[in-house]
Amino acid sequence: MEKLDVFGYIDKACAVLEEKRESYNKSAAKIAAYLEKAFEDFDALVGVTYRIKTVPSLKEKIIRNDLYKQFPAETLVGECSDIAGIRLECRFLEDERVLYKKLGSLFCHEAEDGYFYPEGRKHLRLKLGAPQPEKQKNGLEIYRIDGYVVYGGEKYNYELQIKSLVNSFWSEIEHKIIYKNKRFMLIDGFVNELMSSINENLKNIDRQLNMLFCHCLDTSQSGQTAAIGNMLLGLINEVFSRVVEIQTGISVNIKPYSQALVKYILEYSSFAHGGGERNGGGTPGREPSPFGQTVMRFMDWMRLVDLTRIGVGRPINFDHPFVYENEMQEIIGKKFISEMNDDFFCNTFFHILFSMEVGDDMQDFSTYVKYYELRIGAKDKSEAGKVLLKYEIERADVGKMVLEKEIKRLAGIA
Repeated sequence: MEKLDVFGYIDKACAVLEEKRESYNKSAAKIAAYLEKAFEDFDALVGVTYRIKTVPSLKEKIIRNDLYKQFPAETLVGECSDIAGIRLECRFLEDERVLYKKLGSLFCHEAEDGYFYPEGRKHLRLKLGAPQPEKQKNGLEIYRIDGYVVYGGEKYNYELQIKSLVNSFWSEIEHKIIYKNKRFMLIDGFVNELMSSINENLKNIDRQLNMLFCHCLDTSQSGQTAAIGNMLLGLINEVFSRVVEIQTGISVNIKPYSQALVKYILEYSSFAHGGGERNGGGTPGREPSPFGQTVMRFMDWMRLVDLTRIGVGRPINFDHPFVYENEMQEIIGKKFISEMNDDFFCNTFFHILFSMEVGDDMQDFSTYVKYYELRIGAKDKSEAGKVLLKYEIERADVGKMVLEKEIKRLAGIA
């Protein structure tokens, strides 16, 4: 069946993108690495990330913006300013402004084409002359700057964005609800009103967190841990209370269990140790990531996870018996497994924990058992203390074993 010429145009443009993808990746990696190094002492910077536009995204852009009427297919990719996207992620909204000013100080030499470059790096360019932040179609402001990298004698465009935690979170929500959901139109008044309300709430959260953070600058490390923990506690409890209610039809208080998850997330989870690795089975002495990085990784996960797939209320079954490293781990593990599908709160806790971690359920359970052994100080107990600890674990209420109050009680046994 014969197709419109536009489809042949799209195929040619996408073929160019695929041909140049590796070069775009390398050029984007260069500017990202440079920015990360340049701002390594800027405490408010959470991270530098980059992405290259996908073929489906380019196809959509070509149609949405009538690009096939403006450029030849062979040169379209080179004309687009956002084939590569660099994102500077910072803590708070006010940090966006500070970071933009620092960019201006860094890219301080003006080239003949109106772009700016850093000292000794003419191949890295940013267009800093335009007013920032710029207004988006939705009426909100964003720091978005065009740039390019000269790599292998060719010019590769990129778009640099500066976004705080709440703005990153907001962007994902908007992208999923508006741009990826064909049922909603931008002219839908109800959706626009609701999205505006969400955005205002996020700005309020940003202000509150900023005040909290500034207050914590003058407090001890434990005070900062408590402040960050309280922030995560509110987020986890709000989200997962709703998940439990939707999945089971029962409204219950899971705040004590959310509190136990916060402790695990900040100190031992894959979020605290690189996002894709664990704490070496509970190796003491290995420091977790700074709180900002841990929170950012967790919020990234919250943006992407499909909460409907968390099987709260369903049985948890493992493929084969566990092989434990020692007797204490075996006592802890068997205690949880024996009642994991009989105690509602124990079942809920492990469903949520398994959804957060990077391995399969068996790996995640094994990691948690090691964490639990570490938390209650089992290895440091006297022989009499170990005997008493085993007795207390075996008689404990499994639904309350994961709670901080119970963990601290067990840790206090001589």
